[in-house]
Parts: sequence; C-alpha cells; structure tokens
Amino acid sequence: MFTISLKAGRVIKRLTAAAAAVCLVALAPKIIKGSGGVILKGLGEAANLSTATVIPSGSGGQSEKQLPAAESAAESQPQTEETPQSEQGTSAGTAQTSPTTTTTATTTAKTTATTTAPENAEQKSSGKKLPIKEVQMKNVGTNGSGIWVRNTNSNHTIDISKEFERKPDINIKLKSDQPQVLIVHTHTSECYQASDRGYYYSTDPSRTTDKSKNVVRVADEIEKKLENAGIKTVHVTTFHDYPKYNGAYKRTLETINTYLKKYPSIQVVLDVHRDCIQAKDGTKTKPTAIINGKKAAQVMIISGCDDRGDLNFPDWEMNMRFAVRLQKSMTEKYPGLARPLLFAPFRYNMHATHGSLLLEFGTDANTLDEAVYSAQMVGDCLAEVLTALAKK
Repeated sequence: MFTISLKAGRVIKRLTAAAAAVCLVALAPKIIKGSGGVILKGLGEAANLSTATVIPSGSGGQSEKQLPAAESAAESQPQTEETPQSEQGTSAGTAQTSPTTTTTATTTAKTTATTTAPENAEQKSSGKKLPIKEVQMKNVGTNGSGIWVRNTNSNHTIDISKEFERKPDINIKLKSDQPQVLIVHTHTSECYQASDRGYYYSTDPSRTTDKSKNVVRVADEIEKKLENAGIKTVHVTTFHDYPKYNGAYKRTLETINTYLKKYPSIQVVLDVHRDCIQAKDGTKTKPTAIINGKKAAQVMIISGCDDRGDLNFPDWEMNMRFAVRLQKSMTEKYPGLARPLLFAPFRYNMHATHGSLLLEFGTDANTLDEAVYSAQMVGDCLAEVLTALAKK
C-alpha cells in the first residue's frame, strides 16, 4: 500500500540527500506530526505471535524512518490512484510502532472460513469523528480492449490491445500436487473498518496482528477459490511489517525466494494489500461497487515497470500480460469491481516471477466483509485466467 499524508501544519522531513533522491523517484511517503503523535504508514514483521495486537492511531510512538539510500526505490510503497477531483488530497495510513491494545487470538497459517469483523471501533474510540466518502473509481487513464489502465510512467506507454496478443509466460499445471501460486503479504497487518457507518474516528486502528481481521483473511478467500479450481496454492501469512516496518519489501522478497527455491513449480506470486486514500481534511475515500446487490471493496491491480532502466527489472512486460487479462476478467464478470489498473514505475518484488502482481483490496475505509466479498470474486477471475493459461 502507498500512502502520503499531508496535514495542515508542519511536515516532518527525515531525508538525507541520497534518500531524498530515492523518495522522489518512488514517491515515498512523508512523515507528518499529528495531534496524538506521529501519524505514519506501516509497521513491521512478527511471525508466530500468540496474541493479536490492535495498533491504534494517534497513540504516539516513534516516527517511521525514511528508507536509506542503499535500499532500492522498489522498497518504497506503491502509488495509489488519485482521489476524485472533488477530493484532491493525499493518502494516509495511521498506525503506530507502540501497540497498546491487545486481544487474545491464536494466529495460525490458515484462518477460519467465517468472516470475523474487527471489534466495533465506535464503542472504544475517543478520537475525532471524521467523514468517509464512498465512491466508485472508474474511467481513469487509457481505455483499450474494454479495460482502463492508468499509466504513471514517464518513458513508457502501453498498447493494451498488443498486450492481449502477447502470451503470458505462465504455464499452470491443473490438479498438480506441486504449488502453482504463492500468496504473500508485505504489509500483513493492514485491516479494515469495523462496520459500514459512513464515518471513522481518528483513533480507529488500521492495523492488527489478528489474522482473522486483516488482509490474511481476505487472501484466504483467493486461496480457496484457486484450490477449488485445481490450482495448488501456498498462502504465507508471515508478518513482514511488524514489529519492524522498514525493509518490509526486502523481507517479503526473502520469503518469496525461499518458497520459489522450495517449490520451483510456482508460476504466480500475488502480494495482497489494503490501500488508504485520505484527503487533507481527514476525509477517507472508500472505493466501493454494488455487485449483485451487495457492497464490494474495489480492487486495484498494480503492474510495475522499469521505467528508467535502474530497477533490475528487465522482464516487467511479462507481468503486464498477466495483469491485463486479470483486469479484463474482473471487468467483464463483475463490472465495477476493478479500479483502473495501475501501470507504475516501481518494482515491489514483481521481478521474482513472470506472473507477479500486487493487489490492493479496498482501503481502510472499507469493511472487512466488503474486502472478503471482493476476494471471492477476484479468486473466481484468477481461476478463470490461470485455467486458460494451463498446460494442455
């Protein structure tokens, strides 16, 4: 997830000259001082936790350090789609490095099939009440072959129809006992709103280590859909963003490489996230579509590009061939589900395979139920696309 937070007041900059150059390239987030402490995007890793930690906003704590120059520009967070014209603002994540509230929960590699929403934040919140704006994001960027692609690269254009003519380098083996798909989470603790109420409190948690309430629960649905389609899938639920945030993408790449070495049969790697879009006045944007009479969190596919040739990402076009096919399936099967595909000058570990994508399920203004519902539909679309790419 990519976030930038701008608040009326002072911007706290923690950049060396070299790191500033990296952040300019990657549009890395700025750190800002909030009323209840430092508002920042991101936490870090912590595997094998016996309790679930709810990380409240505005509770104070250390500020997140900016990425050192030695870390790749691909380490910074992805850029989100711009907010609607009426809400031109910036994105913000609200999480702290000092968890203060805990709830007991056993964390396992797999969570239950039943959707468990976060605790009702309204009952516990004492922060400022702020609005949530519900919108459907669509028709941004370039249209071709029935899909929309938003290109933020400076040196590359995209011919969407040509991408459909080029076959992805993915050869799925159906009903194989060897894994074909790997699902990971760089920001595993990202979670959602407790309920659909049209507002939030500044102290509402946007992170939790309870895997039944964060993006792990969302990706469980994708895993089930793929497995039911005969596509063997491994879902890794390791925390790469808690308790340490910096270096989350690097730690995720280590996990990816470990599994690719263990299972060379893996063709596809999906990094499942939750986005955040927040305006200067605190209004959060909730990208939503009504599908079959039910609210769904809109989903954004991110496909990276080595726009300047300095990311060690020469085969980025292979991922785009996969991305446009998934975007088209989502658009045709479930109109409104997909935000415009983001074609961006980032890597985000998508160099690991020729079938690597980053998926953003809603924002922290959406509910868990909405994101889980979207994951079920995305799972259907992934199964359709990958089955079509199966070895005959």
